[in-house]
Amino acid sequence: MEGCPHGEAHQAGRGERQREDCTPACRGRHTGGTHRRDRRPGAGRLRHARSASGDGHASGGATPRGAILFVADGNVFVWEDGEVEQVTRDGRAAAPGWAPDGQRFAYVQVDQELGYSDLVIAARDGTLLRQVTANRPDAQPGTRAFVRSAYWAMDPAWSPVDDALVFGSDEGGWEPAPDEERLSDPLFLWYAERSDAPPYLLPASARIGLTQESPTFSPDGSKIAFVVRAGNGTQPKTELWTMTLDGGATSVLVSGDGSAFDPTGAPDGKHIAYIQRSGTQDDVWIAPVDGGAPYQLTHVGSCVAPVRSPDGAFLAFSRISGGTFAAAYVRLSPGGRRPAGGVRTPHLVHR
Repeated sequence: MEGCPHGEAHQAGRGERQREDCTPACRGRHTGGTHRRDRRPGAGRLRHARSASGDGHASGGATPRGAILFVADGNVFVWEDGEVEQVTRDGRAAAPGWAPDGQRFAYVQVDQELGYSDLVIAARDGTLLRQVTANRPDAQPGTRAFVRSAYWAMDPAWSPVDDALVFGSDEGGWEPAPDEERLSDPLFLWYAERSDAPPYLLPASARIGLTQESPTFSPDGSKIAFVVRAGNGTQPKTELWTMTLDGGATSVLVSGDGSAFDPTGAPDGKHIAYIQRSGTQDDVWIAPVDGGAPYQLTHVGSCVAPVRSPDGAFLAFSRISGGTFAAAYVRLSPGGRRPAGGVRTPHLVHR
């Protein structure tokens, strides 16, 4: 699991230079020298996990029930009620997320050597059902024509109410001059009204003109929250924005000092949980969708990838402990706003 607020380029020491708003998870992985082929989706961050079964309830010190997708060593695994099953085996998987029916999941297939990735849909057992994007060019690999026409798909999110998908891609919205190299294109948001329909670039996303990532739907599927890289080379930062899908109205939800990333909505649609970087500390914060002041939920200092349980009673996240990632959760008070007890680490996933 990776925890970098400016996307998935920072992997395996071959991505972009380290930035001031890098989380502890991605520090020390950057050696400089950005090339577009190094912009790779992350490996199974918990923020892509979705509960596929179980009611999410627990009593006393019991752990929440359900099914969680995660990636280890480039393959998708399913954790369900204490048992782990590997469901893909090609070593190219990243960013899995459940469909609303819990019987399918979307994920990204990454070709790190050739420099592109595609969004695909698989059955619960890992059987490939459909390829949503076709980002590998017909040109000869390694040629300039191939590099200029290869694209990345990233961060898929499934609507909770229908079969729609949203994801990030560097295809469209900006094109280099014929003699200009494509080194690091901005990422915009693409939308597929059905999983079997061709995706298209959201015009409102292109109008923003800055790289966007980590989209997440509102419970009614009418709006998405996402991360915008709003900083510059000397003062990098990320903000949280929202966009309506009917009309394309956009607004800034969280801005200011530091960086905000990894948004996830509440089942009631009233709040968005996210990670706020303050100095060297990364903690879970809550932002009211109506524009109220955000507030801090955890005081751990090394959190990434929050995700809410279907009933809103729990919030799970990854925490960095001893150089590894462990899954942790907090039980929330009625209304899903404040913690009801301390942070617990049930070791659902420990890599």
